[in-house]
Amino acid sequence: MGLVVLLTLPVGARAQEPSQAANEAPDAELNLPSRVAALEATTGITLRDAAARDAGLISDVEAGLAALPPAMRRPPGGRLEFVLHPEPAPLGLGDGSEARPDWSGDREQFHLYRYAPTQERRATLRLSRLTEVEAEHLWRRRAVVHAVMQRWDDAKRWSRRRQWRRLDGWILPFERPLTWKESASITYAGAFSRARGQVSASLDLVTFAEELFIPAESLRADALPVDDQVRCQELSKARALSEFLAQAHLGDLPGRGDCPAFDAWAEADALSHLEVLLVAATGRQPQSLFGHILLRPVWREGTVVQGPGFERVVQLVALTGLESKGLGYLVKGMTGGYSTVFLTGTLGAIAHESLELEQRTIRRFRLNLTPGEARRMLERTWELERRGYLGYYFFTDNCAAALLFLLNGALEDDRHVRAPGTLWVLPTATLDTLAKTEVVDANGRAVSLLEHVPDAFESTGDRARRALTEQEQLLTKLATLLPSQALAPLRGVHRLLQSAEPDMRRDGYEHLTHAVTTALDSARPTSRAEVREALHAYVAHAVRVERAAVDRAEAEKLTIDRERLLALDLKEGKAADGALDRQRLFEREDGLQRKLAVLDRTAVLQQALDAATKRPPTPEELKALVRAERTEAAFAAATDAQGLLNDGPLADVDPRAFLARDQARKTEGEATWARGALRESGASRTVVSAGMDFPGVGDARPVVSLRTSAMNEALGDARLHGFQSSSELRVLDGELSVEPRWGVPRILGSRLTLVGYRTLLPELPQQQRSVSDALGWGAEAGMSTDSERLLPYRMSVQAEALGVVASSERFDTFLAVGLGARATMDWSAFQNAPAVGPRLSLSHRAGLPGPGGSALRLEAAYVPAWRAGTTSGFTHEADATLQVEWYLGRVAHWSVLLTPRAQVHWEGRLASWSGPANNRASLPEGWARRRLALGVELR
Repeated sequence: MGLVVLLTLPVGARAQEPSQAANEAPDAELNLPSRVAALEATTGITLRDAAARDAGLISDVEAGLAALPPAMRRPPGGRLEFVLHPEPAPLGLGDGSEARPDWSGDREQFHLYRYAPTQERRATLRLSRLTEVEAEHLWRRRAVVHAVMQRWDDAKRWSRRRQWRRLDGWILPFERPLTWKESASITYAGAFSRARGQVSASLDLVTFAEELFIPAESLRADALPVDDQVRCQELSKARALSEFLAQAHLGDLPGRGDCPAFDAWAEADALSHLEVLLVAATGRQPQSLFGHILLRPVWREGTVVQGPGFERVVQLVALTGLESKGLGYLVKGMTGGYSTVFLTGTLGAIAHESLELEQRTIRRFRLNLTPGEARRMLERTWELERRGYLGYYFFTDNCAAALLFLLNGALEDDRHVRAPGTLWVLPTATLDTLAKTEVVDANGRAVSLLEHVPDAFESTGDRARRALTEQEQLLTKLATLLPSQALAPLRGVHRLLQSAEPDMRRDGYEHLTHAVTTALDSARPTSRAEVREALHAYVAHAVRVERAAVDRAEAEKLTIDRERLLALDLKEGKAADGALDRQRLFEREDGLQRKLAVLDRTAVLQQALDAATKRPPTPEELKALVRAERTEAAFAAATDAQGLLNDGPLADVDPRAFLARDQARKTEGEATWARGALRESGASRTVVSAGMDFPGVGDARPVVSLRTSAMNEALGDARLHGFQSSSELRVLDGELSVEPRWGVPRILGSRLTLVGYRTLLPELPQQQRSVSDALGWGAEAGMSTDSERLLPYRMSVQAEALGVVASSERFDTFLAVGLGARATMDWSAFQNAPAVGPRLSLSHRAGLPGPGGSALRLEAAYVPAWRAGTTSGFTHEADATLQVEWYLGRVAHWSVLLTPRAQVHWEGRLASWSGPANNRASLPEGWARRRLALGVELR
């Protein structure tokens, strides 16, 4: 009977004091006891004293219960009493403190207070159109939902389920290092229904239920635009709660209905699949080595054709604003000074920044998700772009961790992908983890969650390298089709186009039209069409090479302009200001649709630089700026020449056919490389070796070694999830060697490379500024111990320039020599001896037939050094290692790699050595070790 009366009351009627209600409606006052009794009898909810005499409160309790599914209206846990206090509190609710508790008596009493407005922005964000009276009724009803849902959560433990906890990233105490209490990974208050929901996963669920069951529009139909309503904003949380209730047979919640803004953005019916994009390293810039991860939804083409540059890409990045990249920037990135955010940008903006300015190729990997999971990924992206602010830590909470956070919130059947590490989460190792996760496809087959797509988005730099190779092949082909004198002008132009000086290249492009016309006119009629196509391809590849040069020049100009800044007037200059502005922007969907949410960061920087106050350029900067202008002029000359030729003598060539053939060669080359490459990256490697040492003539002893690496990718390694094969990176790469024997094994020595990097990739000829640009380079810092060395402990640093004598296109086979320097500090318990000297090295790798990048590898080095201290003088060291890396394939879920190796090491002096021609010559002073070992690695 009381419920019928409630439904006939006008929504938003003012709550009255008991005395006032008695004067105006004596019948209702007389009916209060029966309504209170009915509540206790049907739901177990008790109202006493002031609460039992408050007609408005009783009506709101009835309304709050009516908003719940019928099966939920009697909460578990026995009697539930609402206690009304006369003192005010924000929203009329407790805050968990001793002064204003929300619960007491082991959740037997739920405390209510006199309603007072709050300054909490998130709690009132969607209530701006409600009157104060309507807001009071809303929060009274939400309080009822809160109490009932808390009881249900206590009984069913919904908030303990991974399905809920992963949405806001709830972490239990000690679940991660330095985590002492339950906390959410999302740090933004706007991701929770109100501040109380940030305390625990349980309160997160309960406060969300308040908002879901009692939305603002339940008090006033026009309280919110449809796109701002909770059902269209919190898609994942609403689904999770709905599934909990359905599984517990407590009722079915209605579907979310139409959400115009989300539905138009998601285009869920046209979604084809989602891809993970790896922005790979350049091979020249070590700061880009660890790569960067993006997410790309791929839609089937609809009735409206959309250019590739407008396709959407989700960036998982630290929101740094435009803060200068100095020491403070680095410290903030390592200590949580920035926030990770989810930005929906365009492929065109990503291409400009990554493919052109940074010249980093983007590898593609398809996620094998179910249709339901793919839709959930869109929903999660929509939500996280608005509210997904995570703490950013370079080593652990980075773009890779953000991808896993997004993905785990969308996987079905409680599936979960764990991070590949606790203290270090690498993008490449994350790809390893995803690739090792098996799922069942639509045909019932077990497949990898992550599948490589052999069609990368090619950087202008890598495309230029491929174009240079194609040009040489085309010239060789033309030499078989044309007389040598007819090809001479083109060869002359070709030499000019290889110059590092833009003015010389510009001169070459001005003569290109004549050279191409001369060559074509000399062709025999039977081969004229073939010559024309070859010349057309040569010109196209020449322009591609020049495009890479002008992109690099633009990047250098941006860097110089930034260094010259004296005053920068930019609203988003600081990370904190940018985050706050962005949060305000996403609070209202109607305002968001009228403003571009995410600008191309390069465009923002360029706009700021154009209006900034700058100092005059230094002589070196001026030289670089002039060179950039001349490079732009060379590119303009290249495109002019291409236009004249394509409109003239090369007009009969179909450019679309050329592009199709070029794309086919590119993808075929990638597919061939992928078939022979290891899938895994070089992260978290462990190798166990057993062999023999030969410390002296006739001596032999067994040796067992354990080698572990946080990261170990050697020169020439071909890895789908790894770096460029022209680069090598070793981080925390250590080896311990022991002699097995009865009792405690004897430690023979150890070696630890803290960090080591080498690259063989030179700059393109057109982009070389100095001799060093034509060479590779390497550097390393480490420490070692050796029981047979006079001073057994050593720390060392070294650097070298590397010249490539010969190499294959992808560096799976190469021969390189190095010249550099090494500094060491040797010590024992009684003395120490610093040393410094030149270092000569030889590196060779020969690819072997078979899958997985099998190879024969030779590394040799010679270091003469001057040692100070008590044993001062010249010392010499020589070391050589010959190793076979033989990939045996996969056994069950493991990849097996055999690494037999032979190693020779010598240290000593040459003072007493008269040379091999002297019959009385003695051996050099010092000690030597020879080792044969067989290593086994399981991945």
